[in-house]
Amino acid sequence: MLTHRLARPGDVRVYFDWANDPDTRQQSFQTDPIPFATHQAWFSRKLADPNALLLVFEHDGQPIGQVRIERSTGENVIGISLDIAFRGKGLSVPLLNQATAAFFAHFPDEQLIHAYIKPDNRASARAFERAGFRLSGETGKFVDTDGVASLLFTLTKPSCSPEQPKA
Repeated sequence: MLTHRLARPGDVRVYFDWANDPDTRQQSFQTDPIPFATHQAWFSRKLADPNALLLVFEHDGQPIGQVRIERSTGENVIGISLDIAFRGKGLSVPLLNQATAAFFAHFPDEQLIHAYIKPDNRASARAFERAGFRLSGETGKFVDTDGVASLLFTLTKPSCSPEQPKA
């Protein structure tokens, strides 16, 4: 069964391992490996940040991945990574669905979540689309080391009001 919980200090090593996985680094906009000391400081800051929601996902009690959604001025940005042993098993969409629902419940006034994805990361783009995100276009907000601009995907908070009958 797939469950999630808030990240805690003891998760620093598993987050580090996921972040430094070669495939994860390749699909990141900053492709250099992350030193552990740098990661530890970043992780501590994010755990203490009231605008960062870090979720650890577990399958039958085993950590399998993470989703992070950060609020900043004017936008909320999501990121996901899965343990290599759990990729290609259709788990990204349920992770994204659970994480976005948790975010909108935790921050009820928020209406949008943005995902920035490299154009050649087709698997990630498909997962976000299946989770309800829509391609908004190319953006120069994040550019990879070759100068290729990211694609912006947007999720709008689902409406909680019942549909009005058609006249």
